[in-house]
Amino acid sequence: MRINAAIGLSAVALALAMGHAEPAHAGNVGNAGMECYVDTFRFDIATADQCTSLWVPNGAHDPSVAVFSVTGLPAGNYGFVWRNLENNAIVASCANQSACAVQIATDRMGDGIAILQATVTDLDTGASRQVQATAYYFDGYT
Repeated sequence: MRINAAIGLSAVALALAMGHAEPAHAGNVGNAGMECYVDTFRFDIATADQCTSLWVPNGAHDPSVAVFSVTGLPAGNYGFVWRNLENNAIVASCANQSACAVQIATDRMGDGIAILQATVTDLDTGASRQVQATAYYFDGYT
C-alpha cells in the first residue's frame, strides 16, 4: 500500500512539474485565401486568386478541369461550402473539402472561365469567410 501511495504522489508531482497544457485554440479564418490551376499535361502550379492556362495540341485535354483549393488556414475544424459563381449553384461534389475540381473548356469550346467561391466556417467558433478564385483556359493554337 505504501508503494502505491508513493507512486501516486510521484505521478502527481511529475504532472505539476510539467505544468498544465495550453488550451486548444480554434482555427483562424481571417487569413484564408484561394488558389487554382488548370490541369494540363505540364507541371501545373497553383497561383493565388486567379490562374491561366493555354490549350495546345497534345498539351492538354479540352475540356479539362480547374482545381481550386483554400489556403492560409491553420490547423482547425472547418466546414466548406463551394459555389460556382457562373451559375450560382452549390458544387455538392466538393462539400466539406478544402479543394474542388470543376470542368473547364477553352474559350473556343466553352467560355474558358471557371469562378468558384468557398465559404469557410470554423466549426468551433462559427467564424466564417468567403474566398474565391477565377480560372481562365484559352485556346493557344487556333
